[in-house]
This record gives sequence, structure tokens and C-alpha cells, in this order.
Amino acid sequence: MEQNIIIYIGIWKVLSIIGVVITSVVIGTWKAASKLTSLETKVDGFEKRLTGLEGRLLDNAFGNASPISLLPKGQTILDESGLKKYIDDRKNDLLSQCKNTNDMKNPYDIQEASFKFFDQFNFGDFETNLKNSAYKNGVSIETIRRIAGIYFRDICLKAHGFSPEDLDKLKS
Repeated sequence: MEQNIIIYIGIWKVLSIIGVVITSVVIGTWKAASKLTSLETKVDGFEKRLTGLEGRLLDNAFGNASPISLLPKGQTILDESGLKKYIDDRKNDLLSQCKNTNDMKNPYDIQEASFKFFDQFNFGDFETNLKNSAYKNGVSIETIRRIAGIYFRDICLKAHGFSPEDLDKLKS
């Protein structure tokens, strides 16, 4: 024996229920999106730290002592990839671009600006040379970009009247 239950709900109650459901979905989506954005920012920061660790430990391209400097393998990559010549040929333009987008008041700011600048720099057609060099030397393209950042940091420091050793003086 089946029994049917009939519930009568007025149109205004149905609309208010739909409104509550839609509002809940929108708020839930908004909260989820903000958490994903936060997670994305944290992952991006982790990637930068991992690149530094990889270059120091795995690639043996630059040292971990302060100030960060190129090891023989990093210097070889800088020279053989054409990266040194690329930066030297465009030094004034690169300095100008980096200054326009970054605060460069002290040696630490200059180092961070140089690293950030080359993490995002568009090498255009020259990127192929860098990828070939990365493959040949068994390093990541991020490590090559960090090599560029270290070399360029020293150029920026000199242009501002500092030296790499001045980075250690900030700790004192």
C-alpha cells in the first residue's frame, strides 16, 4: 500500500530557498577561489626556493655560501651558453629595465631584483641557446636563469657602488 505525501510550498518560499542555495554556492566558490590563489602563491614561492636548492646541491652551478656566487660549472655555463655575452651586449638596457621595475636601495634589494628580473625575463629567440645549454649541462632552465641573475646582480651592484661582499655587511 503506497501513500503519497503532498506538500504545498508557496512561490515565495521556493524562491527564497533557491536564493539561499545560490548564495551558498557563490560564497563557497568565492572562498575556494581565494584559498586556491593563496595556495598558488605558496607553490610559486616554493618553486623559487627549490630552484635555489637545485642549483646549489644538484646542479653544482652556484654556491650556497653568502654571497651566492657562481661555481666553476656555473661560470662555464655562463660563458659557453652565450649568456655572458648576451647580458654584456645589453647591459645598459637591462640595467634600465631592472631599475624601472624594482626598488634597488641596498645590496640585498639589488640581489632580489636581479634574481626576480631574470626569473621572468623574456629572452626571445635566445631562449633556444639557453635550453640547449641546459640540456648539454644537465641543468634546468631555472638554474640557467639563476646563473644569469647572479652575473647580472654583480653588474647591478657595481653600477650602484656596491660589491657582492656588501651583501654580508647587511647581516652585521
